[in-house]
Amino acid sequence: MNGILNAGIGFVGAGKVGVTLGSYFVSKGLKVKGYASANPKSADAAAVTTGTQAFPCIRSLVAECGIIFITTPDDQIEKVWNEIKKLDVKGRIIGHTSGAKASDLFTGISSRGASGYSIHPMHAFADRNGKFDGLETAWFTIEGDGARLDQVRNLLTALGNSVLVIDSKNKTRYHLANVMVSNLVLAMLNIGCNLMTACGIDEESALKSLMPLIMNNIENISEKGFLPSLTGPIERNDLGTVLKHREVLNGEHREIYRELSLELIKLAVKKHPERDYAELTRFLESHSPWQPLGHLKE
Repeated sequence: MNGILNAGIGFVGAGKVGVTLGSYFVSKGLKVKGYASANPKSADAAAVTTGTQAFPCIRSLVAECGIIFITTPDDQIEKVWNEIKKLDVKGRIIGHTSGAKASDLFTGISSRGASGYSIHPMHAFADRNGKFDGLETAWFTIEGDGARLDQVRNLLTALGNSVLVIDSKNKTRYHLANVMVSNLVLAMLNIGCNLMTACGIDEESALKSLMPLIMNNIENISEKGFLPSLTGPIERNDLGTVLKHREVLNGEHREIYRELSLELIKLAVKKHPERDYAELTRFLESHSPWQPLGHLKE
């Protein structure tokens, strides 16, 4: 691995992920050679931000680097690989950082003497200013060629990061897990803020007032787990409050509320096996989002 590291790390793609990872690697003492990009100005800017160099083309980058990260948008990864595989890549490690795509898109890589991986940082990349706040505690998930998997894992753990290894067949399920707890959470927070603004509270105050509640829940889950952190009307088996909530939600949001509440009941039953959640479950299961309120069915 030292020989490959001495050859240096190169990035094809100079966006948020590439610049942030490059800055992070440089801060940890890794030899980052620089960037190649379809947009030369982006490569120049990334090189300035990270104190590395901008390569005029992929060919020149591949010639100087032992480890190549493809940090382009997902729909460009295969196109980049099709260009790289025409070059001499023998002995190199090539990885992309997509959460959704697996390493099998590196078709024919073993016959060219290289090893391919998906190396996904479980981190939200907000911009390309070179700041990597939070990346030091982020986990990386890798999958790919077993021959050098340990080398890739050791590279990341040497930085101080924890690493997960998954099978390529589970990549979509893994990515969905990430989306559920990050991107889709934004939708839930937006719904919550909109409900606050409907009470006459300005958006800035709504978000600021909700943030301590949001962070407290996250901290509780992190420190205690799901069951001890569960609170609220579902956990209390409070059908009356659920009925009131339903009245102020539109049909679209009622369905979201219904599905998430049914999921919470599964946790509540585990936390309170002595409680009977049958009536609450029956109500949630029997009312479609558009159905007007009526008497509960027995």
